[in-house]
Amino acid sequence: MRLQDTDITKVKRLSLREVKLPTTERRVEPITPILVERPPTDEEVVYKTMVGKYPLLESLVASLDLVLIKTEKREEVKSQPIDINKLRKITERVLSRNTSYTKEEVIYKIQQTTKVDRDRVERGFTLMVEAGVIETANQELYCLGGSTPF
Repeated sequence: MRLQDTDITKVKRLSLREVKLPTTERRVEPITPILVERPPTDEEVVYKTMVGKYPLLESLVASLDLVLIKTEKREEVKSQPIDINKLRKITERVLSRNTSYTKEEVIYKIQQTTKVDRDRVERGFTLMVEAGVIETANQELYCLGGSTPF
């Protein structure tokens, strides 16, 4: 077998211009979501521990359709708007200007004036500090916002 000599300049070349590829449809496959587990809340951890110790608790919760009270309170607190003017009026009525108080003194004075329980007064105190109605003179003393404590 011998190779033949060919002159490529004299041979007719093939062109791919006439060749057409068949059109293909693009298939879009649905994306399957990746499920990410969230860490269990404190309530869920306690519930699982209690069910482990007392298995009848699970059937009791299922039969009575119990709901966590803590969850309902959180939603209730979040839905109420904060009225800064009302907080300012309460603090101006309770605290005197240019005087500094400890946290316990402020809570006691608000509790005596408003006649509400301590938990609610502590939440109110926290809201007052966050809103700037009560300012901190130093780490342990508080005063009425906008006043100069002595």
